Amino acid sequence: MKKTTSIISMSLLAASLIVPSVRAYADDDNPPGNHRQREALRHDQRELQELKDRRHDELREGDKRDAREYQDKIRDKRNEIRNDRREIYGNDHDRRYGWDRNGRHDRDRDHD
Repeated sequence: MKKTTSIISMSLLAASLIVPSVRAYADDDNPPGNHRQREALRHDQRELQELKDRRHDELREGDKRDAREYQDKIRDKRNEIRNDRREIYGNDHDRRYGWDRNGRHDRDRDHD
């Protein structure tokens, strides 16, 4: 009897651990936005990283003027990415990840 109770308890424990992970996979089947929008967002994120790398190279070489130009391009690309995210995921997505309505990072939210 004790062995049967132990097996049942372990089965229930295993089931309780598996069910939430299955739900997580089920949510990924239909992500927000369409494929083209998500691919464009990924492309913009890669371009942003390339701009950051170029800015870093210019700073390392000591060319602050070109670095400043890359900084302007980085700011514009970040705004474009934020707008694309807002279009795909909605306004709640920004606030959930710490951005306020004006596009500024809400530092107080990180310390709650």
